[in-house]
Amino acid sequence: MDSKQSEVEFKLARIELNLTQTQLAEKINAKQKSISRYETGASLPSIKTLVKIAKVLKKPAGYFWRSKA
Repeated sequence: MDSKQSEVEFKLARIELNLTQTQLAEKINAKQKSISRYETGASLPSIKTLVKIAKVLKKPAGYFWRSKA
């Protein structure tokens, strides 16, 4: 996963649905700080968490899984 690309995609997808980081975190049973870290590229979510995020944000998991190519 290209963390630079995915951080932008996470944030844009969340904003499209008018969700705050806190609201997204609550929907996937995570902490707001984790969402912030995914959006800044400080860390990457596990596959399990990525699937949860994708479901809430109404995107296929592959939407967030980009290669550098």
